[in-house]
Amino acid sequence: MTTREYFQAVLDAHISDEMDEASRILIGKLDKKNLQRKSTLTKDQKEAAARKDAVLSFFYSNQEHPMTRDEIAAALDMSPAQVTAACKPFVAEGAIVKAEAKIGKSRRIVYTMPREE
Repeated sequence: MTTREYFQAVLDAHISDEMDEASRILIGKLDKKNLQRKSTLTKDQKEAAARKDAVLSFFYSNQEHPMTRDEIAAALDMSPAQVTAACKPFVAEGAIVKAEAKIGKSRRIVYTMPREE
């Protein structure tokens, strides 16, 4: 049983007017706390936003050739998974182009800025 469910059960049982009022106040405090929690970014969300900004500024300063996620990760001191996660929303909106290219004997995913026509 959650705290909210407990206070709601006290309200539904209508033990006394004082208990009902206390339950309403505590439910209101829970609502306020949950609203604040929804409106603020967590530490991980802030770090992810910083990584996205770093990746995008990296692409604006290195537009000359396509780069693999490993190259980007090494340049920005990130893990390859973090680079992929940071690039994903930019690829979806078209700010970065994701393509497959032959590098050495294998085919790899590369990222680059879109070409202006």
